[in-house]
Amino acid sequence: MRLEKSLFDIDASAYVERLCDFVRGKQAELHREGVLVPLSGGLDSSTVLLLCLQAVGKEQVTALLLPEKQGNPQAVKFARLVADRFGVATLTHDISPLLKSLGVYDFILNQIPTRALKEITARTYLHAAKANPFLALAQGQADALQRKGFALFNAKQRLRAAVTFMLAEEMNLMVAGAAHKSEDMVGLYVKFGVDDNADIMPLKNLFRSHILQIAVYLGVPEEILQRTPNPDIIPGVVDKYVDILGLPSDTLDLLVYGVEHGLTDEDIASQLKLEIEKVQEIRNLMANTDHMRHPSQSLEW
Repeated sequence: MRLEKSLFDIDASAYVERLCDFVRGKQAELHREGVLVPLSGGLDSSTVLLLCLQAVGKEQVTALLLPEKQGNPQAVKFARLVADRFGVATLTHDISPLLKSLGVYDFILNQIPTRALKEITARTYLHAAKANPFLALAQGQADALQRKGFALFNAKQRLRAAVTFMLAEEMNLMVAGAAHKSEDMVGLYVKFGVDDNADIMPLKNLFRSHILQIAVYLGVPEEILQRTPNPDIIPGVVDKYVDILGLPSDTLDLLVYGVEHGLTDEDIASQLKLEIEKVQEIRNLMANTDHMRHPSQSLEW
């Protein structure tokens, strides 16, 4: 097997037709009056928003913005850009007071006075780390400070999930989330967070390489297409694939595809021109985050 980008080539029109049928079918099945899309202003949530618009019409779609005082202001800017451009109703709920009450803003990194300094500090730490802190956390080898920061940053996404479902249930709306396979397979999301919980996840079994093609077909604005995959909640992370995993998303897709299809680490490393240690790191990450893909595990009888 050759690991090359053409492996992900799709007929976007056919995929969108099937996805729209899925959205409409689930809305009817769940007896919901419309769809609520948590919108971050990134590629994934913008694609889900436009997919839902095509499936059920803008009169039945609401975009939910969940800003917080230490979040990336670009997230709100781009979320409003895509919502305004397509005439989608928006609902904004600031979660800062809730996060403050949980003590999320008490973490040492949050005491740094400006966002710019926070980002410099976080990036310096990530790039200076001898081992991938993300993998250390997945393997239970992180230190106390790493665990504390991880828990508090994750609380932001978990709180967003709680608020999203509270509002959706009040308005009898179906929550459409933006999870996808590229992040799912390496645990690059928050377990039980807003990026892990929804009534439907239309993109769940697609790689980011697929989503880019669907986004172009649906007309996601160029400003969104050109954005780096920024997770918003972690200061200093501009591209979560590069900054956290050390790989661009298209390379990660091919690496994960190779692991899934039984290629050896040596073969994957050779084809993608990577150090074999990087391939082993991602393979280990896939194994150590398997529990995230099978939550609330139980004993089989």
